[in-house]
Amino acid sequence: MKFYIVDCFAEEKYQGNELLVLKADRPVSDEEQQKIAREINFSETTFILSDKKEDGGYDVRIWTPNSGEMPFAGHPTLGTAYVIRHCYEGSSNDTVKLNLKVGQIPVDVTEDGMTMSQNPPEFGEIMTREEIAEIYGIEVDEIRDDFPIQWASTGLEAVIIPLKAREALSKLVTDKEKFMAYVGRHSKNYCNHLFFVDMGNNIFAARCLMEDFVEDPATGSANGDLAGYMIHHNYFGSDDVRYTVYQGEDMGRLSVLHVHAALKDERWTIEVGGNCHIVASGEWD
Repeated sequence: MKFYIVDCFAEEKYQGNELLVLKADRPVSDEEQQKIAREINFSETTFILSDKKEDGGYDVRIWTPNSGEMPFAGHPTLGTAYVIRHCYEGSSNDTVKLNLKVGQIPVDVTEDGMTMSQNPPEFGEIMTREEIAEIYGIEVDEIRDDFPIQWASTGLEAVIIPLKAREALSKLVTDKEKFMAYVGRHSKNYCNHLFFVDMGNNIFAARCLMEDFVEDPATGSANGDLAGYMIHHNYFGSDDVRYTVYQGEDMGRLSVLHVHAALKDERWTIEVGGNCHIVASGEWD
């Protein structure tokens, strides 16, 4: 199988979120897909399992090293579409469609690089500032009280947490015991937790702490959740907004995500985009 290592949501190589993409030229069992994802040990690995189909899409599956298959994830969708366009379509098409577990996801070529459209958001439970502060080692008053801590999903769920200052964002540390107790109280919310700080001028800083106690340098799915949250809670006082998120800075893997969210006539637009760079390719035995 041909493989590619791609840096996603990266302004240059060796930034953003790493991804392994494989183009299957033979049958690959679920067991082997899981073993390959575990071998490379990136947060996600994708497999392109078909050429372009009659519906215009490519069958793609997404795997984590230890948690199995994912129905959707942001940087794997972006990076896989980038590989398909540049390595298999000759950069001829301005839209690449991926057939994922959540349905068909289009990824368009834009001025921001590649931009994926996400599903309409769903919103769930609101959590208290006290329990989030206890888990992540910050003070209650470092979490904003003018916007809620809320579960949201555009295909892969995240809990959205607004912080007051960049300093609070930098010092987040997960207490595993307290996190597991929290999961027991909110079983549906055993998922990513996206913290964000408003830096002004439609710029946000963010960190995404994962359910397996690792940090993600760029999380397209959770930033799609944040985009829906912004509109749902009228954060900008507008139903059509564009802004930029910087993530991964505290890990030394700067990621830049360009976001567009809108709600018009009960129809949602959730778009998250950024640049990708192929840093290596070869044959996977």
